[in-house]
Amino acid sequence: MLKKVIYACIGIAAMALGAMGTVVPGLPATPFFLLALLCFTKGSDKLNCWFRGTGLYAKYVKSYEYDRSMTRKQKLTIQAAAGLMMLISFIMVGNLAIRLLLIGAFILHNYVFIFVIKTRQTGRSETTMKGEVDDKYEL
Repeated sequence: MLKKVIYACIGIAAMALGAMGTVVPGLPATPFFLLALLCFTKGSDKLNCWFRGTGLYAKYVKSYEYDRSMTRKQKLTIQAAAGLMMLISFIMVGNLAIRLLLIGAFILHNYVFIFVIKTRQTGRSETTMKGEVDDKYEL
């Protein structure tokens, strides 16, 4: 029970950060919405259904959840924001171990976005994806 509450709280916080990321330059929305989806899935059926019914889910997460791909713009925005934050941290921290950890995180992050996450054509909509069923989520 406590585990579900913790997941729900983390999901709500991630959802709030993702919502801020839709309007604040440099703060990516998609990773926070993906985290919110994961937490809501593990924590609360009602929050999961509610989140899947929002426009934020439809715009930022639905297509990624379906075929594990992002548009080039989404990938570049996330990479640029994360890279900038890592660069700022690298400059501000004097500890060699932490700097090496940041370099490793930067390399891993870029590897995943370049070689693991597929790039989807910008014009491709969810309605043209093969085999997708129109999902309806209700509380």
